[in-house]
Amino acid sequence: VGGLPVLGKESAKVTIIEFSDYQCPFCGRFFTQTEGTLKTEYIDKGLVKFYYRDFPLSQIHPGAQKAAEAARCAGDQGKYWEYHDLIFQNQQTIF
Repeated sequence: VGGLPVLGKESAKVTIIEFSDYQCPFCGRFFTQTEGTLKTEYIDKGLVKFYYRDFPLSQIHPGAQKAAEAARCAGDQGKYWEYHDLIFQNQQTIF
């Protein structure tokens, strides 16, 4: 999975790779309705490794590519997941 952002323990037996677009309303719904439970019930308990892969659909979401680039820049500063969460928490106002 290369240099993708990851949550969870390396020893987890299950790996999930989310292909996502920061501007996509369905991806936003996954963040608000599912990702938190996935994190507390599986990732935080060491059962799952969770990778995030940028998959911007620029044809219909013109801001998604720049949001993905900004998230990677935040990652270079050790703040990837904080930025990821902020984008999805404020998706309606950002886009």
